[in-house]
Amino acid sequence: MKKTLRLGFLVLTFAFCFISTSALVGQNEALLGTWDIETEDGQFSFAFKFSMEEDTLVGIFEGPMGDVEMQNIEFKDNHLTFSMEIDAGGQVMAVDVEATIDEDTVQGMLAADMGEMGFSGSKRK
Repeated sequence: MKKTLRLGFLVLTFAFCFISTSALVGQNEALLGTWDIETEDGQFSFAFKFSMEEDTLVGIFEGPMGDVEMQNIEFKDNHLTFSMEIDAGGQVMAVDVEATIDEDTVQGMLAADMGEMGFSGSKRK
C-alpha cells in the first residue's frame, strides 16, 4: 500500500511539473523567438531574443555594442516589459522597455535617463 501511494505521489508530482512548464511555454509562445527591431527614427537596429530555460522566460538584447541579458521580463496579455543595463561607451545606462505584441509585430518604447525612443519590429520566420 505504501509503495503504491509513493508511486502515485511521484506520478502526480511529475505530471504537475510537466503541466506547469507546458502552461508557461504556451503562455509565452507568442513571444518566443527572435525579433528584429528598429528605432522609429531608423537610427538603430537590434534584436530581442526570447526563450524558455526550464520554467523561466529569458531574453537577450543583441545590439551594436554587444549582447545584454534582459532583467525582470514580464509578458502578459501581449504586453511586454523588461529592463536592462547597457554599456554606453564605458557608462552604464539603465533602460526600461515596454511594448505590445500583435501577432508577429511589436511596437514599444525604450526609456532611459536621456529620454524615450519609440521602436517597432517583427518576429523572424
